[in-house]
Amino acid sequence: MPINIPLLNQQTPQTVLKMINLEASQLSLPDSRELMWGAFGAYGVLQAIAQSFNHSLLGSLIYGVLSVVLLYGGTYGLLRVLKEDAKFQRTATALAIMSGLAALVYTILHLLFGIALPPPLPTEKLLRFLLFPILIWMVFMYAFVFRHVSLRPAPAFFAAALFVIVIEVILSPISR
Repeated sequence: MPINIPLLNQQTPQTVLKMINLEASQLSLPDSRELMWGAFGAYGVLQAIAQSFNHSLLGSLIYGVLSVVLLYGGTYGLLRVLKEDAKFQRTATALAIMSGLAALVYTILHLLFGIALPPPLPTEKLLRFLLFPILIWMVFMYAFVFRHVSLRPAPAFFAAALFVIVIEVILSPISR
């Protein structure tokens, strides 16, 4: 039995590009469990790679797994409270894809500045400075996704900020 992965469908990459620009909602994504699990797998791996520069191997793997658990569980819990269970797969897929892209951008920035700037320079401080706009973009992107789940703007922004703070700010130092 062949596996039909919607990522190879032409609609999915176009929707992801529109989601990056905050022009399309997650409801345009295919409703596919395989796509959701693939997105979460890629998200976990990219988060672990992004954290491997500052963490031990075990710490970065723990961070990758815990960030997947928190994103999946938080999204599931939020949508259960909102009684929007039907939108879970698409919403979770969108959050995992966008967060994975943010982790990929952070990894690329870390590699570029880690190679371009020798160790005596404050490379880590520069990367934290460059990471801040990525975190702000993630908050707005999460809020945009939550807005299409039926949250009003203020609660969507609060939920988005809470997700980003817990995963990116609180969990990162804990998993060192």
